[in-house]
Amino acid sequence: MIDARYEAFEAVLQESSFERAARRLSITQSAVSQRIRQLENELGQVLLVRSKPVRPTPAGRRLLPYLAQMRLLQTEAGRALQPTGRGGAVRLAIGVNADSLATWFWPAVSAVVHGEGIVVDCVLDDQDHTHALLAAGEVLGCVSTRERPMRGCVALPLGVMRYRCLASPGFRRRHFPRGLTRSALASAPVIVFGRHDDMHEAILCRQFGLEPGQFPNHVVPSSEGFVAVAEAGLGYGFIPEIQAGDQIASGALVELAPGNHEDVALYWHHWEVQSPVMARFSSALVAGARLALDGG
Repeated sequence: MIDARYEAFEAVLQESSFERAARRLSITQSAVSQRIRQLENELGQVLLVRSKPVRPTPAGRRLLPYLAQMRLLQTEAGRALQPTGRGGAVRLAIGVNADSLATWFWPAVSAVVHGEGIVVDCVLDDQDHTHALLAAGEVLGCVSTRERPMRGCVALPLGVMRYRCLASPGFRRRHFPRGLTRSALASAPVIVFGRHDDMHEAILCRQFGLEPGQFPNHVVPSSEGFVAVAEAGLGYGFIPEIQAGDQIASGALVELAPGNHEDVALYWHHWEVQSPVMARFSSALVAGARLALDGG
């Protein structure tokens, strides 16, 4: 069982309050405070800022990922002691971007998820931001565009997701009869995934001098919905080639800038020290991604 002091530290941060953490752990508030002071004294670091809400110090943030590892190892140890070697499901929290989730992710890990009795807690964010989830201890591994690992972690190349600028044939006729021009792009609605999706902004600024706010956009926080909006002729967007291959082949979607594309290199980040189940999950994910992605 995880050390009671670490459990108290984790509960306070998750509840953002000593009082609520005490209720959750069924102990007194003073007992929670005492356990955390003992932990801070042992580690020689202040772990919490006693504010409202309570928040971690830099040392506390560095400790969070190790708590997730400790919980996973505890679960796996319990399974190993069962007569069959299999107990309850092992939950793995994984940071992943929506485009990977909609394309190569599940085919890559399905066999190991089934074989190991894993349940996957997918924490979605843009591929440029998933790394923060790992640093905060919210996930055990993440798909990221960041090439360099943080201290204590490993970063493995997965391959490249190629994005093409696509729209329906009707949308292209209505909005771009003379091709991609600055004036046409200023009035044609682009499809964006959400507030962290800045691929379109970078391209329109770099190539056409259009700043954010100078063009209309749909916000569609779903990879499948993103493609559906483009197919319906309501906007254009930058869509992974791996996802839109059938629509391109059938003519349901057409390229607005033939021969041009944006390549996004992806990496798998995980802690150097992994539990056995997490190590097998990582191996399957990396192998599957490299089969599916360009340059993998």
